[in-house]
Amino acid sequence: MSTFEVTSELYAEAEFCSTDTGNGNAISKFTFVYPNQRHNHQQPQQTAAVVSATEVKGEQTVLKNGYDKQTTADSQSQRASSGESIEPEEDTEESEFDDDDDASEYDEESEEKTTVTTASQVPPPPIEVDKDGDLIVERQRRGVIEIEHRKSTKLDLVGLQIWRGALLLADYILHNERKFKHSHILELGSGVGLTSIVASMYAREVICTDIDIGGLLDLIRGNLQRNSHLANPHCRVDVSELDFKVSYQDYPRQLKDRLQHIQYVIAADVIYDDDITEAFVRTIVSLLLELPKLKAIYIALEKRYVFTLEDMDSVAPCYDYFLNYFQKRNNRFGVNRWKLINVCMDFPRYFDYEKVKDLVLLKICHASK
Repeated sequence: MSTFEVTSELYAEAEFCSTDTGNGNAISKFTFVYPNQRHNHQQPQQTAAVVSATEVKGEQTVLKNGYDKQTTADSQSQRASSGESIEPEEDTEESEFDDDDDASEYDEESEEKTTVTTASQVPPPPIEVDKDGDLIVERQRRGVIEIEHRKSTKLDLVGLQIWRGALLLADYILHNERKFKHSHILELGSGVGLTSIVASMYAREVICTDIDIGGLLDLIRGNLQRNSHLANPHCRVDVSELDFKVSYQDYPRQLKDRLQHIQYVIAADVIYDDDITEAFVRTIVSLLLELPKLKAIYIALEKRYVFTLEDMDSVAPCYDYFLNYFQKRNNRFGVNRWKLINVCMDFPRYFDYEKVKDLVLLKICHASK
């Protein structure tokens, strides 16, 4: 591992209200916008975007409930020109629930795509006034997550920082709250625990895991406690050590028993080194094989481009290495057992960060689903 200090680009993008703890860490406040519940539930066909007729042509899509305006033309051209062998996310009528789920039925895949509707198709919202005749304005409800973290570390301690992928994955969970409501979630490489905190707002159980290095697990426990008021009161949240380099067969029996209930695995910013990438792929392959209720694995990451003389081009070596190594493990016996899907990125941005075009959200699930 490198001895050089590395710093998350996130810290240069927004002014987070931070205080120093005196031990080299900082406590920062990450503000987010709650999803508009009434809009999502009463008008599901208009979930995330309303655009004008000219915007449908690819100029601009305005996303409701979040901080920003997302440009669809950039994301579409990026996917078209990338040449990646990743199929677009499928739109299916299938609902995936286990017998012990107490959530209401929903369409799993339709939650993962943004519906774009022209202005002519959307009726104008009713104008509401109070008893004095004053216009009632619906205000966005905001929340704050307080996180203790480092602002600079060596490469082997990057989990002590916060990276863009964690906020992207948190955005996805907020936007698809019905998918994750009452579910059992495992987070791999949890870092300082921000995404698990968001997951705990809806889930029935969250198992937050990472390696026990640099006091990381204690830091996660402290952050979970600091934000426990945000969690679903019926959600059980635990912190466990899980090292990618340890095989599933060697996990503690108690952890393996609890993993049998897991429905979703999430991971953010865990791909930055070839050895760790290989160990991570072996881990998710083991989970796909061993967890009977596992529906999908969601991986958020940022492509990091470098120019190489060998390729005479800008390439994203860590991302490409992950794709190639996963495909190698996926096709070991001449047939693809799992499918890798590029999740549509047109959901709103609920946290305050730059949703750069190099951010990627991947979904891995069984090929038969």
